[in-house]
Amino acid sequence: MFSAVIVVVAVIMAVTLTSGSPKRTSSLAPVTTPASPTVLKQLTGVGPSVMNAVGVPSSSAVQAPSVDMGQPVLTVTGKPGAFLITSEYGAPCAAERWAVIMAFSRFGAFARLKETTSSTWVSYPDTATFSFYGSSYSSNYVALHTIEIESNDTGPNGAGRHLLEQPNAQEKSLWDKYETHFGSTEGFPFLDIGNKVFVIGPSYSPQLLAGLNQSEIASKLTNPDDPVTQAIVGSANYLTAGICSVTQDQPSSVCSTSAVTQITRALSLG
Repeated sequence: MFSAVIVVVAVIMAVTLTSGSPKRTSSLAPVTTPASPTVLKQLTGVGPSVMNAVGVPSSSAVQAPSVDMGQPVLTVTGKPGAFLITSEYGAPCAAERWAVIMAFSRFGAFARLKETTSSTWVSYPDTATFSFYGSSYSSNYVALHTIEIESNDTGPNGAGRHLLEQPNAQEKSLWDKYETHFGSTEGFPFLDIGNKVFVIGPSYSPQLLAGLNQSEIASKLTNPDDPVTQAIVGSANYLTAGICSVTQDQPSSVCSTSAVTQITRALSLG
């Protein structure tokens, strides 16, 4: 049975790598450093009270993922599989990583994450984020493969940008298939959760994070009324419901929360 839930949010769909806020001409390239343990604790430690207070996010703040329950199941090493394709330079990818880390940390743990920003020379420049390049993820419930397909910029007009990682043959095939399936072209961020739930493009506008560093963003995540929290936690709630739909609602401590059960019904994931 096919069920697709696509919320058209003009401000989100307008986010591209060549539109939005003015580009900078700084000569300083983005810096990558080990992720702050304090920031990661704040990001991954958002509890059920905030999660449930945000609940099903407003369609004006967050675009719901696309859903197709009729596709072949994706498994990796005996677990439900998921893969994410992002680029280090892009601001939409920069914003999406906050929600991805939060959601998947409810089912497992990341290691060796780095802090960085999006490129200085693209729209919504210097958006505070993380890099998955060189990181790993472990979980008893789901297998996630993150792919940083291109590096950050070292100068204007994509200077210094180069290939970092590539999806494997299966992932490349699924990337092409589902981008086309949902009427898009190969781009990123792209997230496939079990061939059921798909993020195609940004879930929310990177503009919400403008002018904030990692610590400032993370410190907001205890306030469910803050627009930054609503965007990040709301996006993570959607992803969490998607993961629960492929893990047979395990762990129950996550999948039985009111936020997840509401979204499960809203997206017809049950």
